[in-house]
Amino acid sequence: MTELVDVVCHQCKIKLELLDAPLPREAWWKFLDEHAYHPVELLWEHSEARERIDIDYIYVDSDIEGDPSFAEYAGDWPGRPLALRPRPIARAVAEIVERAFDAMEAHEWQAASADGAVAEQIMRYMDFAPPASELVDNAAVLARLAAVEAALERLRRAAIEPLGDHFGTFLNDVLHALPTAADLPPDELCAESGPLASPRLWDTERALRLIQHLLAARVALREPSPHAD
Repeated sequence: MTELVDVVCHQCKIKLELLDAPLPREAWWKFLDEHAYHPVELLWEHSEARERIDIDYIYVDSDIEGDPSFAEYAGDWPGRPLALRPRPIARAVAEIVERAFDAMEAHEWQAASADGAVAEQIMRYMDFAPPASELVDNAAVLARLAAVEAALERLRRAAIEPLGDHFGTFLNDVLHALPTAADLPPDELCAESGPLASPRLWDTERALRLIQHLLAARVALREPSPHAD
């Protein structure tokens, strides 16, 4: 059986599976053209480095909504100008989320009884999977900004709840990494947008998506430790 091999650009946060077929080969040549001088890594099926690939990475030809197919990536993928820009907010949040996952994997995360209910409340405001190629006008930018602001406000409210130390620290850390409302002025975001979303807005949405992924993926937040409280 042929082993699965992916090529990853850690600078642009994009992953491409290497397959011997016409469209994947075209996508591979496009990848080489775009990322030849970037930090690129080959990942085998059981490479430990796969753990570094988080939900913020673009997965070419995946079933994730908004990620490009091989044909789109090899051609004129409309989301390319936005997707390949640096995402400093998302990357800062990714490091915090990774530490949380590591603590859970090591069974070091101590959940308190209030954590689960608060996590569920946050999840009601978390539905972020913005495709880079989505075309926007001012109304769309303002609607997406309103969703971001609602999620940020829910996170701020959650952080003052009587939570377990680990969850409380996690929320405080991500709030320090995320922008405030003053960092996301509507007029500037509208000016930066068109035809694609503002890079600042998309970066923030991707960061919130990482938090969404952690809350959705881990039952540890919903299961209090026998020593909690």
